[in-house]
Amino acid sequence: MSRTIRGALLLCALFLGLPQALQAQPMAIDRVAAIVDENVILSSELEERVLVVLENARERNLPLPPEAQLRREVLDQLILENLQLQMARRAGVRVDDNMLNTAMENIAAQNNMSFEQFRQILEANGIYLQTREQLAREITLGQFQQRAVNQRIDITRQEIENYLRSEAGQSAIAPEYRVAHILIPAAENPAEAGRRNELAAFLHQQLEAGANILAIVNEGSIAGIPISGGDLGWHKVETLPSVFRPVVPDLQPGQVTDPFSSSSGQHIVALLEKRGGVNLSVQQTHLRHILIQPNEIRTEEQARTLIHQLYERILAGEDFAAIARQHTNDANSMVAGGDLDWVSEGQLPEDFMAVVRGTDIGEMTEPFRVQTGWHIIEVLDRREQDVTEENKRFRAQQVLRERKYEMELQNWLTEIRDTAFVEIKEENL
Repeated sequence: MSRTIRGALLLCALFLGLPQALQAQPMAIDRVAAIVDENVILSSELEERVLVVLENARERNLPLPPEAQLRREVLDQLILENLQLQMARRAGVRVDDNMLNTAMENIAAQNNMSFEQFRQILEANGIYLQTREQLAREITLGQFQQRAVNQRIDITRQEIENYLRSEAGQSAIAPEYRVAHILIPAAENPAEAGRRNELAAFLHQQLEAGANILAIVNEGSIAGIPISGGDLGWHKVETLPSVFRPVVPDLQPGQVTDPFSSSSGQHIVALLEKRGGVNLSVQQTHLRHILIQPNEIRTEEQARTLIHQLYERILAGEDFAAIARQHTNDANSMVAGGDLDWVSEGQLPEDFMAVVRGTDIGEMTEPFRVQTGWHIIEVLDRREQDVTEENKRFRAQQVLRERKYEMELQNWLTEIRDTAFVEIKEENL
């Protein structure tokens, strides 16, 4: 879940957690608490936020500072939020209804409700519009913070390389393995050793045929021979038992090793699951397309007619690339004759990619309509591409950016507070 939605959920939960009497309580005094650049913070806003903080602290049994200090801290937070909202508005940051609905659906789902059920509860309590306004405020703040702070963060290639060479970096990007095993203890004499080797071979055969390794371990003994083991849970290679480290990375989920020996006896290891890691291969499609969109001078019907006319011209033998250069509304591929080069899964909108996946190599689609407009697609080729190195560097960059983000956020907030015009009007603050 994103930082934006987490913040929205928190404040929404705090607001919804207020007793009805507090929510409905009218504010008798509505003075100006502070002037913040081109805006003001009213005393009613300050009182409402203080009530939210107090109620949250009581519910969670949290300690609180003295009242005057609490009010000043809350006012400082409101000042920072107000400054950011003014800057976000000037920067053109907007939250539309679809984004708000998605945020509210997430809240509803976390409370095991449908969107409609959640909405009905809010409306019954008279706080539906207030909740949407609070969510819009928090999403706007989150989006603007990320945009402003990320521009201040520079991750150099050398930093990435240093991190990937470090012990912390190698551990962070290493995969984790969920491993189960069977141990047949070492025998005390050659005859018994032979029996136990035979049992190991038999159990391996059963596992290869699909038997459940945990069910076998639960037997405790087979043919009078004790067995042990079980599910070791999730481990990186370095935290696995040393005897398992050479064999586990070569397994795929569902595979088992041949029986192998150690001083403890005969082992069989199964890889149940694997997660994380940076090894990544993606399906890529080389394609070209023509995009026709409705606009100020072209209606939806005119766009539909034009794309079908272009389709018929290509079928009649005209060059796809030449028509794309002349007519496509995709500026990024226009010069290349509609060629999008190699496109990975998830790189383009899902409704578009669904059509791509259903088109064979060398085939051209009939005109179709998706959210971005009318398209004709021609699939030129497909391949499986190893992007492990790119993924490794991307993961490292994410970690390094997260490390720097909080520090840069605090620096940025301090800067905008220091350079803004703020006049405190509230008494005793």
